[in-house]
Amino acid sequence: MHKLKHKLTRKPVQAHKSLTEATIFSKTFLCVFTKSVAKVRFAKLAERLIQDIGRPLSHNGIIVGHIKILAKLSEEEFLFLSLTRLDQVDIKPSVQWESELSDTCNSVNLDINVLVFGHSKKVIEGIVTESLAILQQETI
Repeated sequence: MHKLKHKLTRKPVQAHKSLTEATIFSKTFLCVFTKSVAKVRFAKLAERLIQDIGRPLSHNGIIVGHIKILAKLSEEEFLFLSLTRLDQVDIKPSVQWESELSDTCNSVNLDINVLVFGHSKKVIEGIVTESLAILQQETI
């Protein structure tokens, strides 16, 4: 075995603070609709909601982190949405979401989770609040 004659050292590179400390926002909201909304329409509105939240938090269309929404009608009937790129929303419905007899909803619980770099919790909360207000307007 060869012995090294020179010791290699490397100074750690200091990353920008906003890229080393993620901000986490997690909150549950109850959205009650003034009239029943078709589940197919709600799925489109939920997709728009996650994009509305992501747009101001993105950099060149990419979320440095991720945004997730769990839209629950019940524990078994839900949509799971995930966003890391504005042009690509991943939507996974539960089996019950597609198979339940009712095709409308009057309310939904939204678990909204945002983990991003470079934004404060206050900014994220403001964006989520504004985006939810847009969702509520769309269901009137």
